Amino acid sequence: IPELGRRETGMETDLAAVSPWRAGYWSSWLSIPEEEPYRELEAQAGASSGADASAAGGDAPAVDWREGRDAAAPREGVPPAPSVDRPGLLQWRPRARHVFIGSFICLALVTIAFRMTAQQLVNASEITIERFALTRPMGDGAEASIDAKLVLPRIGFGAALRGTELVLNYRDQPCGRLTAREPILLGDGGEARFQLHGALSVTEFGVFKQLAGELLVAPNLTLGLRGGLTLGVPPLPLPVGAVLEREVAMKGASGLDVRIVHFSFRDGQPREFPGRPSPLPLVLEIHVEVNNPSSFDFSPLGQLQLGIASASGLRFAMVRTDSNVDLPPGVSNLSLSGELAVADEDLERFGPLLGDYIQGQEIPLQSIFLSSTEPLYHKALGGIPITAALPGLLTNNQPARIFERVKLDINAFEDAYSLARRRDLHDYCYIEGTNPLNVSLTFYKIEVDIFYDGEWIGDVHVPWLDTPINMSAYQQRYTPPVRFPVRLSASTTTVLSMFERLMLPNGLIYVDVAVNLTFSAGNQVYTMPHYDTGVEVSLHL
Repeated sequence: IPELGRRETGMETDLAAVSPWRAGYWSSWLSIPEEEPYRELEAQAGASSGADASAAGGDAPAVDWREGRDAAAPREGVPPAPSVDRPGLLQWRPRARHVFIGSFICLALVTIAFRMTAQQLVNASEITIERFALTRPMGDGAEASIDAKLVLPRIGFGAALRGTELVLNYRDQPCGRLTAREPILLGDGGEARFQLHGALSVTEFGVFKQLAGELLVAPNLTLGLRGGLTLGVPPLPLPVGAVLEREVAMKGASGLDVRIVHFSFRDGQPREFPGRPSPLPLVLEIHVEVNNPSSFDFSPLGQLQLGIASASGLRFAMVRTDSNVDLPPGVSNLSLSGELAVADEDLERFGPLLGDYIQGQEIPLQSIFLSSTEPLYHKALGGIPITAALPGLLTNNQPARIFERVKLDINAFEDAYSLARRRDLHDYCYIEGTNPLNVSLTFYKIEVDIFYDGEWIGDVHVPWLDTPINMSAYQQRYTPPVRFPVRLSASTTTVLSMFERLMLPNGLIYVDVAVNLTFSAGNQVYTMPHYDTGVEVSLHL
């Protein structure tokens, strides 16, 4: 038995000899019971040992079975390490702290696995913004509402985004921050549509204005989204974090596709100013149809003020919307009114533009955002141009006319002989004209070149009218009581052909006229070129 005890306790003795602390640690870890419950077992083992020694006929030394050595030997101060040959004595018994630590480690591993999975899902996702609306704009931000399409791999369980805060980037530069107010339900994967409601705060207005400018004019653009996502997964009691860094596609407005349905001038109401005459500025009335094909809902834009300019940048009018404007995706109709306001230094350049409009030619225009009653859009859209095309003025689907008929006040026989002999004739004529505009016109100067069968045959040149000619709005076929000096100069063949037709009963010929007119409309004076074809010429009888 002593030998057996020594063999059984050899490992613990060696362990204690090497490190008493390690022996105590492993004893504690393996939950070796204290020696108190085994005092009875010690007594029984000692009695059995004594009986065996008596039977052998000798006195055997006492053996401490726990230590595996003689009791008489000096004892070393090491922790007891009993070793009893009994099944289950060294079995592991888990304690509360062990269960807690193990559970925590398992939860941490599962969380890390789910986080890696969630990050892979975010990286594999595809997001397309179908509608982006800013409502209740205020200062440097607004309430945001986004309808988007999300394509995720199948994940087999429902998931949701909570506490989402995203940084909006344009061309790798941050311009705003979007914070979601409600969880976003993503479903269990595949293609899904979701709505995000939250708050948008603009952090860099310079970048945000660049974004707004491209959004208005480009057919497509990309918006960068970057930020932390909190993904709620049903198997886990706590949400899982992931990082989103993605370029999201959006449809742009393509210039908003502005179509001018109605464009007209009218005389304005006189405004009284003490000490000076009341000017009569011309009033513009414009009705437009706006098609917004973009993903962005421009609602509410507020009441807008726009500058109207030619394609070359000549600004000639300022208009404002009659009420607050909403431009949701689709077609909207707007009414604008304002005043014709041409700078004095630009009057000479504006005349040909007005002439092209009266001739029925389409005029490329720019509408420039000047201001909005909503501060957010006032900062974001100010100075951005939108192109449009102004249809030319048509009367009965024909270009508008100013010169209708020229009546020659001449003696056909005498003047024909004189013209054939001298090839130059100075006489007089009356001019019948039409005002194609809804404004009153006052003419001060008229210069006319006359062409017959493509050949220049004469002119009417009045540097300044002693009595200006007044025409009311839309006045038709008016012949002022003024005899205009006319000079005819043509070849003999042309003269004979002209007068041969003129001297017939109700004789007429048709000429083309190139005109420069100086007139006032409203409170400004313009010089406008004009060209009329097929003008009747007859004799004044």
